[in-house]
Formats: sequence, C-alpha cells, structure tokens
Amino acid sequence: MPRLRHLTLDGRTLEGGGQLLRTAICLSALTSTPLKIHHIRGNRSGGGGLKAQHLASVKWLAEACDAHVEGGEKGSTDLLFEPGQGRGRGKGVVGGDGVPAVFTKKTLPDGDGEKVWEARLEIGTAGSTGLALQAILPFILFTKLPGDARLPVHLTLSGGTNVSGSPSYEYLSQVLLPMLKAIGLPEMKTVLHKRGWSQGGSSVGSLTIEIPTRKNVVLEAFTLAPPDLPFKTQGPLRRPRQMTATFVAPISCHAHLKQVFVPRARELFVTKSDSAINDDDEPLPIAIRCTDSGHEKRLYLIAVLTVPTLTTTTASLDPTSPPTSPTDSILASDWLYDKRIPVNSKTRPHDEVAENMAQRVLTELHQQWRSGAYVDEHLRDQLVIFQALANGRSRVHPGYKAVLPAGTGEGEGEGDGGLREPSLHTQTAEWVVNEMLGAEFDGSGRCEGVGFDGSEGIDWVRKVKEKKRAEDVNGLCRGIDGVNMT
Repeated sequence: MPRLRHLTLDGRTLEGGGQLLRTAICLSALTSTPLKIHHIRGNRSGGGGLKAQHLASVKWLAEACDAHVEGGEKGSTDLLFEPGQGRGRGKGVVGGDGVPAVFTKKTLPDGDGEKVWEARLEIGTAGSTGLALQAILPFILFTKLPGDARLPVHLTLSGGTNVSGSPSYEYLSQVLLPMLKAIGLPEMKTVLHKRGWSQGGSSVGSLTIEIPTRKNVVLEAFTLAPPDLPFKTQGPLRRPRQMTATFVAPISCHAHLKQVFVPRARELFVTKSDSAINDDDEPLPIAIRCTDSGHEKRLYLIAVLTVPTLTTTTASLDPTSPPTSPTDSILASDWLYDKRIPVNSKTRPHDEVAENMAQRVLTELHQQWRSGAYVDEHLRDQLVIFQALANGRSRVHPGYKAVLPAGTGEGEGEGDGGLREPSLHTQTAEWVVNEMLGAEFDGSGRCEGVGFDGSEGIDWVRKVKEKKRAEDVNGLCRGIDGVNMT
C-alpha cells in the first residue's frame, strides 16, 4: 500500500478551539484527504483535547468515510484521520445501495410507505448538538449518494440543545437552516423531541433534521450583500420586516418579559421613515413565544430580526440582470442565562433576570442591524465552509465597524471605519479551508469557491490547488508584462 501524504494542522492556530477540528475533519471526510491534527483545542483552558461532542463527530465521520483513526479518545490532543483506510478498506462499510454505513434505510411509520435514510449522532452528554452539526451537515449535503439511493435523510442528534456558548435548537431552526435555504440549499425541517441543558444540571435532549434529496450536489455561488457593495460608506438602513422572540424560562416571568421586550424593541429598531409614517402604518411586528423551562435556573432568550434584502446567484452577477428572487436576511442574538439568580432583589428575581436578558439581547441585535450586516457574527463563521465548497465567487457582507448613531435616521451618516473584521472563529474556518482546498477569503467576506461536485480523493484536491496556483501565476504575469502562460 503506498504511503499516504497527510495534511498536518496545528490545533493552536488562531482561535485554537473546536472550530478548526470540526471544519478539518468534515473536509477530510468529504475529499478523502488524510489528515493529522496536533495540539487539538490547544488554546483552551484545562489542556484542550477532544471532548464528548468532538469525539462523537470524529466517530460519525470516520464511519461515514471508512477512516482509520488514531487518537480518537476523550482528551486526546492529537488525531490521525485517514478516509478510506479503515478495517474494510472501503468494503463492507456501505449498504447494498453503496451508501455509507451511517445511513440506514427506514420506512416511515405513518403508513404511506415513504422510505428515508436514517442517521444518528449520539454525544452521550449535554455536549452541543449545534456544534456537532457543523461537522457533519456539510458532509451530508455534499455527499453524492448513488443512483436510486438518493432518499431524504432524517438526522437525529442527541445531546445538549441549549448549551452555553453554542448554537441552540432555536438558532438552528430559526436562523441557520433558513439561511442555508436562502443560499440555494434545500429547505430542512426540524423536530425537537426533548431539550438538553447545560444549566440547572446537565441533561440530554434530542432533535431531528429532515434533509431533502439534492440531485446535484454542486452549490452555486451566492451573495448575501448589497448589490453594489461600498467599502467605506454605509448605505441606507434596511427597515426590518418583523421580529420574533422565543423565551424558554419559568412561567412566573413570562408576562414581565413580554411587558418589557416589546416597547424596548420598537424603541431601538426605528428608522427615519418610521417617524413620518402614516396613521395606517403598522409598527414593527413582534411575535413572542414563551415556553416553560421547568427549572428555575434554566432561562433562554433569542430574538430574530428579519430584514429585506436580495440574494443573487452567479447567473445574475451582471448588474444589468435582475436578481434571481427577493428574499430576507436574518439577524439574531441570544442568551442562555449563566449568572446567579438574584436573591435580594426588590422585585421578583426571575422578572429582574428576564428584563436583563431582554436588554442585552436587544442591544446586541440592534448593533448588528445598525452595522448593515447581512448575517450575524456566528452565522458568518458557519457559512465559511459553504462559500469554500460553492462554485464561483460568493460574498457575505459583514457590516461596518462605524455604524450610524441611534436616532440619526435612514440614509444619514456614513461608516468610515471600514468593514467589520471577521471573528477568530471565522478566521480559523477560513484558514482551514485555504489549507485543505486552496479557497481564499479576501477579508471582506468574498471567497472564490472550488465548486465541489462530490468527487473523492486527494487527487481531486491536488488538481484544484494546482489550478488555483496556475491562475495566480498567470494573473501575476499578466500584471507584470502581459505574458499569458496558459
């Protein structure tokens, strides 16, 4: 057997946490690229290493691509991941339809005989299902299943659904999946079976995502940005279409949350046009859903703002062409309350907490909206892998560092501080996709994707990188003396 050429990554790079691992093992499984990662989560306190959530993703992807794995234990700081080199050497790890063994064909029990591929990922603890999903969802969406085997996938994840510092179930269902649909991926539906919490004592929950068939795994380039993107001037604020909020907390504070949330939201999210609206115009529509958390220490709030915009595919990048279809961008802010419940409060303690949560979440969401961003900071890093795999140049507008002062009104002022810089999580994801695919980001949200088509093997990756190098050299030579080397 020929000796494998591994790509080696240092897990302490940039953010130095789980983002690097999740992105790397997903791309390794997709492209069959042998991978070594040292110092896993090396910038984390307590020594880093694999936690239950990371280990579950490693094992799931290893089974999916028949990988030989070394270092796949809890706490391990080094990982060897070799797709196609497992015990079956690609044999016996797929079903009769040639489908990876993580997928099991099932008939739905509703009586109509519909068949689906069922997949399960069990973390075993309250580790974040939202973070685990980041490692395996792109694999499912970009895996080319053979012939008649292209059935919908029902993916069930078991673990934490509301975990500190991680995407919640609400964020997945109300922000991530709708925005993936907006960029050209299929509409995915979710079902929450039970919540799993990291607060109030850890508990394990589960959810299912229904993923439709993709006949063509190629994702065309997408744009989540103004049609004409200025780099120093902030254009008019986009008047929000609606706001929704979900509050999961003890019933005793539901009424107070609604009482303080609505007037504060309508005070913050106002543009110049709102001050001169007709009597018939409606204020910002706000819908609040409250659910009992069943525990005095479990409080979670998410606010989601829907803002009109345009999504453009490569077919309409020509400014003379109309956009493919109008759509909305979604901004969100949330907080899983992680502080002590006040005991000496003059008011009911949970009411005080609810008010603090509303203030913080709405203030953060307001800052995002005033910046002109088309996605929030957390969604930006989750879209990196999709930009890299897409076919052509995609861009995601991050907003401006200098925003309009509150109350100045629509179209007044300008941001002279330039575009907001990517977070460390985003920079880390961008670094990984560049190392593994050769996809480059320009710091402003633009990326030339590789057009991944479901092909496997290091040879495909090598061809992509060689093509990119040739294009870079050719462009450099044209800039110097007009010589064309192709």
